[in-house]
Amino acid sequence: MQTVNEFLSGIRQIMVFGTQRAWLGRFHKHNAAQKEFYIKDSTWLTVPRNVMEFTVVGAILGFLALSRAVNPGNFMEHLSIAGMFTVALFQLFPSLTSIGSTRMEVVGLMPDAELVYQELTQHQSRRMGGTRTFQSLKEGIAFERVTFAHRGREVLLNQLSLVIERGRVTALVGPTGSGKTTLVNLLLSLFEPTEGRLLVDGVDLREYQVASWLSRIGFVSQDPFIYNATVRENIIFGRTGFSQEDIEQAATIANAHRFILELPYGYDTVVGERGMKLSGGQQQCLAIARAVLHDPQILIFDEATSSLDTASERLVQDAIEAISKDRTVLIIAHRLSTVRHADKIVVLDRGRIVESGAHDELMREHGRYFELVASSHA
Repeated sequence: MQTVNEFLSGIRQIMVFGTQRAWLGRFHKHNAAQKEFYIKDSTWLTVPRNVMEFTVVGAILGFLALSRAVNPGNFMEHLSIAGMFTVALFQLFPSLTSIGSTRMEVVGLMPDAELVYQELTQHQSRRMGGTRTFQSLKEGIAFERVTFAHRGREVLLNQLSLVIERGRVTALVGPTGSGKTTLVNLLLSLFEPTEGRLLVDGVDLREYQVASWLSRIGFVSQDPFIYNATVRENIIFGRTGFSQEDIEQAATIANAHRFILELPYGYDTVVGERGMKLSGGQQQCLAIARAVLHDPQILIFDEATSSLDTASERLVQDAIEAISKDRTVLIIAHRLSTVRHADKIVVLDRGRIVESGAHDELMREHGRYFELVASSHA
């Protein structure tokens, strides 16, 4: 079920990076191996226990009869060995039959696997996109009176208007539930505005092909989603057309190349389930290398340092600053220390923008941002 768990954990990144086909191939490979095991297991378990016991006893009696006929002098020795073997075998029968309950547990989890498969293959409710191919960002991105709410639920964004300028660093801050992640999901084409428009260089985002738009975006989330594969595979993330030089260049930009070389097998080191062989900061640096591998024009960091300790945060923050040059960057931050150098800080509250400006400017105003900074130091 490890592959299924990875599907569930990384579904957002899989959709954003457009690697559904690669991950479906991974799923089919593991599913085929599980199917083969299941067939063998089922074949064994279809034999009733009493038939198995009768067969074993018959085989042992046949062995003893043959032994007595061939070598009568050693019959008693063979008899004692056969007796111990029989006792041991019958003690193992309960364990062998318990395999059936294990098989039923596996079978019981199959519906979850089927749901994951359907999620990746069925028609998605997110927007399907238009026909225009997105080439490059020339001016900026504008949210024009955007409102969003899931059907039958409360409004998450309410008449929000925001401009993200090309080549600048824009930060989104605010309390939990203020609409920061929802705004990013709209930008990633995971959802479509309920009202209003999202414009890219003055063109409605819905006119662009989703794949061409996402190909210009690098995304790093709070959960780096490192799966049980090599460092190289985690950086490539199911995409094709990248050389070892490309991978190492991305890792260098992301502050990851040095510690990767210190791993037992370098880029061929298997990092374990959920990246357990790496620290939190190292995992996040791999996620950043994954995001910059295709040299995106737009970078989105969704609370990329919120769960890290101070040392790891500094490592990741240095990587973010290095790759933010000459790119359009959007940062969602829980730790306000990571956004103080942003060109523009936007403060959200209950789906609305309540303040925006540079750090020093907002601190002088003694408004909502000032309160957030003060509470973070309390």
